[in-house]
Amino acid sequence: MKKFLSLSIIVNVIFSYIYYDTGLFQNFDYTIDSSFNCRNGYSKTTTITFSNSFENMPQVFFTNEYMDYEKAILGYKLSITTITKTSFTVQITCIQQRVFVARLRWFAIDDQRIEVISNFNMDNPDDKTFSIKNPNAQTGFVVMTSIQYAGPIDFLLEISSITTNSVTVSITKVAGKFTNLKQVGYFVVVGIQEAFINLGLKSVTGAFSSGLITIQPNRWFAIALQGLNYPNTKNMRIKAIFTDTATTKSYTWGTWVEIETPNSHSQIWILYQFTTTYKPLECFSIRTSRKQAFDLTILPTFYLQLVQTNQIYFTNGNYEYVVDKSITPLKMNIQMKCENGKKVQAEFNKCNACSIQKTYSFTYNCFNQMNYIGFFPLFQQAFQQYNHLKINIQSSSLEIINVVYDQVITEKTIVKIQILNQ
Repeated sequence: MKKFLSLSIIVNVIFSYIYYDTGLFQNFDYTIDSSFNCRNGYSKTTTITFSNSFENMPQVFFTNEYMDYEKAILGYKLSITTITKTSFTVQITCIQQRVFVARLRWFAIDDQRIEVISNFNMDNPDDKTFSIKNPNAQTGFVVMTSIQYAGPIDFLLEISSITTNSVTVSITKVAGKFTNLKQVGYFVVVGIQEAFINLGLKSVTGAFSSGLITIQPNRWFAIALQGLNYPNTKNMRIKAIFTDTATTKSYTWGTWVEIETPNSHSQIWILYQFTTTYKPLECFSIRTSRKQAFDLTILPTFYLQLVQTNQIYFTNGNYEYVVDKSITPLKMNIQMKCENGKKVQAEFNKCNACSIQKTYSFTYNCFNQMNYIGFFPLFQQAFQQYNHLKINIQSSSLEIINVVYDQVITEKTIVKIQILNQ
């Protein structure tokens, strides 16, 4: 009995995963590490270990909380080079003038309701569009990671457009200054509506105090630096100094020698424990029909119509389609040949939570007088969401898969039809 209990404890420890983690990274700070002399090609790589192992490889991003860079011509590159379930590696390379401090607040999350897009060290900065996976990720923010300049700069990074499959980041182009911005890096973090509380853009021209900010449960607080209006006459300096109570958080930009560099940043509360969950579509009603087609040769083997959008598929191949969240119920019109000597087996996802009777199932034997079959299912969703469908049509099968972005990505077959020999 003791051996069994010991084994149970060991198993529980081994499989005790984390799903979110955060920390403050200070290795790129000469006041912490005197050997950090980042200039003229100096490079340093450091591995940050998570507090425990993630079940899946997490997504990682960071924000700048303390910056001290020399004036005149300066450039540094900063990027995450590897991510594993237990750690990630970050690298900095300083091109010319010295970076004294680049102190980073990092965040790691194993959840597909948030998506992190990295655009490290982009030369010749310009507007850029990125593909996104989750069609329900309809909100987000941008946070700067690195920079290279050769004179005064004035720019702002912001999300200018977001759709079900892409997000566009725009950068302002101030005449006489934009040409001085040689390189910029940033993260784009997108997520479902619940993911972020954005308290708005703050434009700082001098000493800054945030005032009291109410702490939000199950959320991280992040300062997302989005732009700089830097005259290049003194060092670039920004330093967040936090004051926390049980219910509030506040910060100021610290000062030393001179005032803070004018900047634009957003205050973001980032959710790491979600209440919104996504499920595959469920078929709650279905009508069938059988009839005789006098000339099967002129008909496709399978004919699929998504009724509300009149999206039609009838040739063999793999297709993807995102159904708008406003379409409910989703109506399908599926028709197929049922040639003599064949039989049709069809299944439609009926219930996600059921242990039995999870599908509507049909089997029809085919003969000449009943050689064409139609299925007309109606699908419902738990709440309004965009539905990513994968459609596969082959010579003897039709399959529709609902891709669901929840804590993990899952693929659920909601329609499967096969033409078999009797």
